[in-house]
Amino acid sequence: MSVKKQIIALFISSTFLSIPPLQAANIGLAFSSGDGILDISPYRFAMSLDFGNIWRENYDWGLNFIWESSVGYWQGRRDYAVGTPNRLDVVTSGPLFRWQRQSPLYPFHMTPYVELGVGASWLSETEIGGRQLSLHFQFEDKLGLGTRFGKKQQYDVALRGIHYSNASIKRPNSGVNLLMVSVGMWFVD
Repeated sequence: MSVKKQIIALFISSTFLSIPPLQAANIGLAFSSGDGILDISPYRFAMSLDFGNIWRENYDWGLNFIWESSVGYWQGRRDYAVGTPNRLDVVTSGPLFRWQRQSPLYPFHMTPYVELGVGASWLSETEIGGRQLSLHFQFEDKLGLGTRFGKKQQYDVALRGIHYSNASIKRPNSGVNLLMVSVGMWFVD
């Protein structure tokens, strides 16, 4: 990335993060990898903003609102048909809702959760390993199980099922299913 692009990205992100509601959010970073249909190997780096509990604040379990943006890379089988893309890059952003324990369980300070989210994605290719996606634009549907842990809830481990599809806006719409393990860290006060 050129210096000019880095400066522009830094300016945009610092402006974005200076918005008062965003200052109250906890920031998390995570790396994910796993396996997908037709031996697709996904790799994903995500930044999340956790705005905290939005429903049932004074109960053991409540609903948290999170915004997650990610960049990723998929590697398909190298032995697939010549001339067919076997790798692509993906950028995604969208909301995530977590039904999460609000107070830690001892002795490991764990707060388990179930999460559900839908995001908008942009893929660099419209095909990977024979899967016809038809559009660069895709929806990313996520369902996951995980837990935050540590004395400040600063660590996060999750197992996620992720589905990419264009919702049949254009056919063929083969879609891609991925199963990923995510390991992350939250920067909490």
